[in-house]
Amino acid sequence: MAVDALFDDPNLSRDAVWRAGGAGNGRLVRIRRRSPEAVIGVGDNRFDLDAMLIDVRLSEVPAPAKGDTFQVEAEDGEPGGLFEVIGLATIDSHRLVRTCEVAPIAEDDPEDEGP
Repeated sequence: MAVDALFDDPNLSRDAVWRAGGAGNGRLVRIRRRSPEAVIGVGDNRFDLDAMLIDVRLSEVPAPAKGDTFQVEAEDGEPGGLFEVIGLATIDSHRLVRTCEVAPIAEDDPEDEGP
């Protein structure tokens, strides 16, 4: 119930359309989007690593995979976009939530297509 409460909270989670393999009509799901940052030091160099992570309930997306996409609509000043799963991270200890690493992908602009 606690996991469902987090995903149902409009301040923490958002609606998205999940598409297996990035194709088809997709399924409406709830996601939590996170962008943790880390600064890694190697010798005298420092690197700022940005990652974008999406948490999804396994009850909604039982087997997320690389190449799947999540379409997130912009709302209330929050950016939207189309994101492709590029890596699978952890499953929580209760096997309820999968964390997926995603990368933004450009959507096709119908005006860019020629006659």
